[in-house]
Amino acid sequence: MESSPTSSSSSRISPMQETIYGTSNDDNHVVMSEKVQNLAGSIYQEFQKMITRYDEDVVKELMPLVVNVLESLDLAYMDIQEHEVELELLREDNEQLVTQYEREKQLRKSSEQKLLEYECAIDDDRQEQMGKIESLESIVRMLELKAKNVGDHAARLEEKETDMKKEYSKLHERYTELFKTHMDYMERTKILFGTDRLENLSNKQK
Repeated sequence: MESSPTSSSSSRISPMQETIYGTSNDDNHVVMSEKVQNLAGSIYQEFQKMITRYDEDVVKELMPLVVNVLESLDLAYMDIQEHEVELELLREDNEQLVTQYEREKQLRKSSEQKLLEYECAIDDDRQEQMGKIESLESIVRMLELKAKNVGDHAARLEEKETDMKKEYSKLHERYTELFKTHMDYMERTKILFGTDRLENLSNKQK
């Protein structure tokens, strides 16, 4: 009794199924990803329908091409996954760099603010010191002026004292001359009028 084409075709499709699903014993073969395996399963079902309806030879030459396409698709999918992983790592690195940049930016801004405050404080202190210096210079000038006035006054007093000493000396000399003249006058009067008369004259004057 002959077997039906369907059963015969089903039994002959197993090696193709293994080829599509990547279940062969080839040591160099890499098991496909889940998405590609699902796609391969769908393709296998369509091939099975075609073999059941027509013959295995219909898909015989198409099978290696589909397998190559699926393998290329799997490799492309793996590359995409690797790129996504690299992209995620790059995103994380970028976030870290952005965070570090913002932190450095904030630190720099803070440093610039402190530097500005320090410069302002120095400027204020310098202005205050300049004000004190100007005040001290003004006081020094005033004291120098007072010292000059005192010196001038002292010089005038010394000059006046010198003039007074000269005047006193002149008066003393004049007094001495007058006293001497008076004494000479008294002596001459004594001689001319005699002592008694001089005494009487003196008593009358009293």
